[in-house]
Amino acid sequence: MLLEARSVSKFYPGVKALKDVDFNIDAGEVVAVVGENGAGKSTLMKILAGAIEPNEGELRLDGERVLFDGPLDAQMRGICTIYQELMIVPELSVVENVFLGHLKKKGGFLDWPAMREEASRILARLGSSASLDAKAGDLSVAEQQLIEIAKSMSRKSRLLIMDEPTASLSKEEVASLFELVRSLKAEGIAVILITHHLHEIFEICDRLIVLRDGDYVGASDIDEIDEAGLVEMMLGHAVETYDDSHREMIKMDQVVLSVRDLTRAPDINNVDLSLHRGEVLGIAGLMGAGRTELVRALFGADSLDNGEIEINGSVVYVSSPRKALDLGLGLAPEDRKTQGLVLSMPIAHNATLPSLSKHVGPFGINLRNENAVAEDLCAKLFVKYANLSQPVGNLSGGNQQKVVLAKLLGAGTDIYLLDEPTRGIDIGAKEAIFDLIWELTAQGSSVIVISSVIEELMRVCDRIVCLHLGRVTNTYKRGDFNLNRIMLNAMGKSEAGTAQ
Repeated sequence: MLLEARSVSKFYPGVKALKDVDFNIDAGEVVAVVGENGAGKSTLMKILAGAIEPNEGELRLDGERVLFDGPLDAQMRGICTIYQELMIVPELSVVENVFLGHLKKKGGFLDWPAMREEASRILARLGSSASLDAKAGDLSVAEQQLIEIAKSMSRKSRLLIMDEPTASLSKEEVASLFELVRSLKAEGIAVILITHHLHEIFEICDRLIVLRDGDYVGASDIDEIDEAGLVEMMLGHAVETYDDSHREMIKMDQVVLSVRDLTRAPDINNVDLSLHRGEVLGIAGLMGAGRTELVRALFGADSLDNGEIEINGSVVYVSSPRKALDLGLGLAPEDRKTQGLVLSMPIAHNATLPSLSKHVGPFGINLRNENAVAEDLCAKLFVKYANLSQPVGNLSGGNQQKVVLAKLLGAGTDIYLLDEPTRGIDIGAKEAIFDLIWELTAQGSSVIVISSVIEELMRVCDRIVCLHLGRVTNTYKRGDFNLNRIMLNAMGKSEAGTAQ
C-alpha cells in the first residue's frame, strides 16, 4: 500500500465536506474517485495532496503516519496533482515549466544543461515532440498536459492525482493519454483519476470509490460493477430511462421548425431538417461536422449564405439572437462560461438577462421583482446556491448549466437549442438536464440537442440527425437507433463502410 487515508473528516463552518472517509491506493494502481459535484472529491484530493489538513483522521504513506506541511512537502514525497485548469505559465518555455518550483543549481548557478537533458529524456518518454524552447502557451492543451505530467515526473512522482484530465482532449488525445497512464502504471506509479465520463473509469481504472455528500458510500473492483450500478451508488437511486409512451405526446403533424437548403460556407452545406411539437431531436457528428455552426445560424448569431427557416409554418428571417428570442428560439451555447453567462455577475442578473425588459420600471430595474423571478426559475431547476447575489462563476459546472437553461425558461422559449448541455458536469446534473428536457417536451416545447456522446443522444432523443462536414448523412428514428450505424454516418461513411 502506497498511501492510505483513515477516517478522514473535514468540516467548515456550517458545512460537512468529508466525514469518516477511508481511502487507499497501491503502487502501480489506478483508482477512480467518483461522485457528484459537492460529494467531497476535491476536498479528499486536497488532503491527500497536502493542500489542506483534515480535522479528524490520519494519512499513512508507506505504512507510516504522515502530516504534510503543505503541497510542496507532499510533492517532495512523490505526490503530485494535475488540475483540470492546467498550472502552466504561458510565457515560459517548456523546460522552464517542467522545472518550475524546483530549479536545478550547480555552484550557485542554474544548471541549464542538466535541466535540458532531464526534460528532454522525460518528454521523450512521454511521447512529446515539443521543443524545449517553445513557449508553453503556444502548445495544444494535450501537449500542455504532457508538460504537467513531466513536471511531476521531474519530482520523482510516485502518485499522480489527475482531475478531469480528458475534459479538453479529442478522442485520439484521450487514447494517447490512457496509453501513457498504462505505461506509468507498469512502472509502479499510482494514479488517482477524477472524471465525469463513466466509460473512462471502466476503460482505465482498477478500482473505484464513491462519495456522496461528503460520506463514503463504498468501493468496488471495476470488474465487479457495471455503469448502472455505479450510477445508483453515486445518486442513491436508479436513474429514469426513456419512456416510450413519451412518443405519444409528439405531434408529428405539427412542425414547429423547418430548415431547407441552409448554407453557411464552409461549415453548413444545404442542410434540411424538421422539428416537431414535443420532440427531442439529436444532432450527432464529429468535431468539424458543423453542429455548433448550425444552431448558431438558427439562433441568428451567425449570418447565412442561403436557405430558408420556417417557424410554426411561417418563413422568418432570424437577423440576431434578440430576434430569435422574440420568435421563441433559445440557445444554450457550447461554451457556457464565455458565451452563456457573465461569470462575475450575480445569479439573479444572469437568470433574467434575456428577459430584463420585463423587470424595468419607471425608475430602472425592479430588483425585488427580478429577484423573485430568478428565485422561482432557479427553484424549478433545483439550482444549488448560497444567495442570488452570489457570482454565477462561483457555482459548480452543473449549476451554471442550469442557470443558462433558467435564462431560456424566463425568456419564454418554445424551441430549445442545447449545444453540449452535459459537457463537464457530473452524472447527477446530467440526469437533471435529461429530466428537464423530457419535462419541457411533455409540456409542448421542442428541443434540439447536440452531444459528442452518441449514447446520451440515444437515451434522450426521439430522432437523431447525423451530420458530416456540414451535410446531413442520415436520420434515425428511435426504433432504429444503432450506435455503430450512427457513428459510421457521423464519420461520413455508409453502413457498408464506404465514404458518402
